[in-house]
Amino acid sequence: MEYMSCDVTDQKAMWKVAEQIAEKEGRMDICIANAGVLRGAECLEWDGEDFKKLLDVNINGAFFTAQAAGRQMEKRNIRGSIIMTASMSGTITNPNMHWTAYNTSKAAVLGMMRSMACELGPKGIRVNALSPGYIYTSMTKAFLQGKPELERMWCAQNPLGRLGNPDELRGAALWLASDASMFCTGSE
Repeated sequence: MEYMSCDVTDQKAMWKVAEQIAEKEGRMDICIANAGVLRGAECLEWDGEDFKKLLDVNINGAFFTAQAAGRQMEKRNIRGSIIMTASMSGTITNPNMHWTAYNTSKAAVLGMMRSMACELGPKGIRVNALSPGYIYTSMTKAFLQGKPELERMWCAQNPLGRLGNPDELRGAALWLASDASMFCTGSE
């Protein structure tokens, strides 16, 4: 396995990285646009620059990643799959959380996914989204640091009584990436 690092908010850099991968591999079949940061602040007190930075990563980063992959798929006439990571926070409001910027960004990702699905469908490129609930990632861990009552509250909001694990998204991502979902596009 090989990794490449890139600033997802730099459109041209994302195009270059996707092109490098496609050139090396001779194709690009799958992309998971998984850009996201989380910060919270009272909506009346949000610093404008911090708000813009969060939107830049979560919206522009997701778009530039998906766009870069889609360009390579189109160039090579590949019927590919783009999977965008949204969040339950794109369709619901998280109780007691001051996440106006985050929720706005994830709602935008869902709208973006649906629009891209319509535009890229005729090219044979599918675009779908995963919208997980509370998943225990390093970002979530940092947010929950010193807040055991918040973690208990989040767990209580799930019928399983716990947070999800990142590897529990593998099956859904694999299905969306595979030929088993060939008739699925524009879906959350």
